[in-house]
Amino acid sequence: MLAVRLTAAALLALYPAAAAETVEIKGRVTNQFAAEKYRAVQVIVTDRLGVELGRARPVARGQYELKITGPRYIIFKALLEGYPDAIYQLDTEEIKESTKDREENRVFGELRIPTYYQNITFGAKASGPQGLEDLLARENPAAVKAYRAARSQKEAGDLKKAAGSLEKLIRQYPDFYIGYIDLGMILAAQQENDRAVEVFTQAQKLRPEHPWAYVGLGFALNNKQDYRSAAEYLEKAVQLEPNSVNAQFQLGQAAFKLGDHERALKCFEQVVVLDPKFNPIVYKTLASIYVARQDAQGAARALQSYLAQFPDAADAEKVKQILARLGR
Repeated sequence: MLAVRLTAAALLALYPAAAAETVEIKGRVTNQFAAEKYRAVQVIVTDRLGVELGRARPVARGQYELKITGPRYIIFKALLEGYPDAIYQLDTEEIKESTKDREENRVFGELRIPTYYQNITFGAKASGPQGLEDLLARENPAAVKAYRAARSQKEAGDLKKAAGSLEKLIRQYPDFYIGYIDLGMILAAQQENDRAVEVFTQAQKLRPEHPWAYVGLGFALNNKQDYRSAAEYLEKAVQLEPNSVNAQFQLGQAAFKLGDHERALKCFEQVVVLDPKFNPIVYKTLASIYVARQDAQGAARALQSYLAQFPDAADAEKVKQILARLGR
């Protein structure tokens, strides 16, 4: 059994390559988790909508290389077989064009393929907020027992009973942070947004360094159509936990409603990276943003990705008709 607790990892690395430019990518994989070491790793490069551009396995001493032709921005992912949620780090400080290639270009005046370097490390200690079990480990065992019972009620679909149990729990243990989080999420999901804001505000006071209360406040305030206040809390949430798919999604929603399409675009693209099947609204909103920019190709890519992730969607035929009009 591993001594390291595995959680979701940062996945995004951007390369300022020109549109449809061919680049060579090289690097080294360091893997402290699996006995297979680098042989258990796949390096995958996609565009910002998740369309795969290339993949490679490391060879001798963990080195890998691949050549891709792609758009301006590309996204790195690394998969470790047997550890789907393993933490890894992307060494983004080492991105550079090969000095040798650049000098040869100058001397011979030839167009050479740019080379970039990207190292990937599995097993490094990850920074980020505490997860659920870490939070519960420091709480009163009796409070944790009551919390788990309420969570079981929630998972069984009895939200009213779960909310009542959580209300009782936070009255008895007023410093039980995670109890407020679960209660607030139930209230916001049921559109009891004023009470949800009260609950999340108390949670934020208890743990101002933790992102979940800010996500909850953003969720409830989005429901109330107070998008500006929601965005303020959600910006704090993504600052504390950039890989929170909930925070990125809610912030994208708020930014889109505020007309900040550039911010919304970045958020929804990050949602696609973190969880391509998180919510179909992501792809439709991306398509709307591209249409507003008069970018028919971008809109088509977003809708194609929507169909790829949700092939059985009720509006799949309608989307196909739209794509046909766009020439796709």
